[in-house]
Amino acid sequence: MWTGNWWWDIQSKLPEGAVVMPVILSSDKTSLSQFSGDKKAWPVYLTIGNISKDVRCQVSAHATVLIGYLPVLELNCFQKKSQSVMGYHLFHHSIALLFHPLASAGCKG
Repeated sequence: MWTGNWWWDIQSKLPEGAVVMPVILSSDKTSLSQFSGDKKAWPVYLTIGNISKDVRCQVSAHATVLIGYLPVLELNCFQKKSQSVMGYHLFHHSIALLFHPLASAGCKG
C-alpha cells in the first residue's frame, strides 16, 4: 500500500500539503469477564497504511490504537425473525457513531 505508481498518482492529485493516509481497521471479539461478568465486546483498532507492516505489527511500536468497542448483544427483546435485521442495524449505527470523527476529518481535512 505504501509503494508503487498508484500511490504517486493519487498523491499528485491532492492539494499542496495534503497526503494520502490509508486507514486500516481491525476487530476481534473479546471477553470482558474480568470487568463485568460474562460480557463480550468487539474492540475496534485503527492504524494507518503509511506505516510499514513490520513496524505496524510490533506491539512495542504502539502503531495501533483502540478507538472504541462494538456491542455484542443477543437481542432477545426482538422476535426471532427480526433479531438478525436489528443486529445489522445496531452494527451499522455503532460503526457510524464510531467513525464519525474519521469521516469528518476525511471530508474537511
